[in-house]
Amino acid sequence: MTAIVDTHTLIWFLEGQGKVGAEALKILRDPSQRLVIPSIVLAEVKYLVAKGRVSVTMDEVIKAIEDDPRCVIYPLDSHVIHAMPIIADIHDGIICGTALLYRDLLGESVKILTRDGQIRKLSKIITVW
Repeated sequence: MTAIVDTHTLIWFLEGQGKVGAEALKILRDPSQRLVIPSIVLAEVKYLVAKGRVSVTMDEVIKAIEDDPRCVIYPLDSHVIHAMPIIADIHDGIICGTALLYRDLLGESVKILTRDGQIRKLSKIITVW
């Protein structure tokens, strides 16, 4: 299974604040789990860091991802744009598009690790929290 990691899930996991849901936390701690970080997540993290809304630094986030062999950063490319659903938040649409790309184009079992209500409402996406 491939886990697509949402922005707040990544931040809360790295901050260690205990805000991550039990099922998502189990996946994040599983040493055999592949974790995909959509590039838009990193852009959102950079924004949150710049605004002082999170306690981790951008360098800490990048280091954690680069040091974890389970992590893959997936770029915003034409395949993601083609796959993304049109929803109110474009950032969430890109995260969902990344998940749909892994599922439909690459044929993988995919879940998005998120508590985001907008993403969780989409019937074609499996979410975990």
